[in-house]
Amino acid sequence: MNKIHNSNIILLGGIYGSGKTGFALKYFKDKSRFRISRTEIRKLIFEMTSFGTSWSAEKFTEEDDVLVKHVERKILEHYIHLKRNILIVNTFHSTESRARFIKLAKDSNKSISIVFLDAPLEFCLKHNSGKATSVPDYVVQSLFNKKVLPSKKEGFDEVIIIDSYPKSGE
Repeated sequence: MNKIHNSNIILLGGIYGSGKTGFALKYFKDKSRFRISRTEIRKLIFEMTSFGTSWSAEKFTEEDDVLVKHVERKILEHYIHLKRNILIVNTFHSTESRARFIKLAKDSNKSISIVFLDAPLEFCLKHNSGKATSVPDYVVQSLFNKKVLPSKKEGFDEVIIIDSYPKSGE
């Protein structure tokens, strides 16, 4: 993990319920890195524009996600401009979902790496169901079935795939 901490931009990926939030807190909090989470951007935008009504995954719309991705990109560009190290948390389940971040990093002359939590479907489903911002099981299953593990061939400086996961009770 030491090499990856030298990257300007780190993507933290994994299917919903794979443990990204806990992993980020354990390995990246207090490491002089700014975190960007699309899920949290969705929540903030929804709750702000709906006068405090609580957000849930059922309230997700593709129309609103265009704005969420725009805000995510602007935050990323802002931190790149300020020469900050960045952690971007999302599923990053496909080559396509990672490509724009790799391109932005390379265009900005920044190093980019990925840590991908490759947890089993059963673990993801169970862990996702207990979260306040859980997504429907069919979404978890669909992303899991479409999952393409990251590779250096995509343009990453470092790739770490973690296939171990917390056992129940940990």
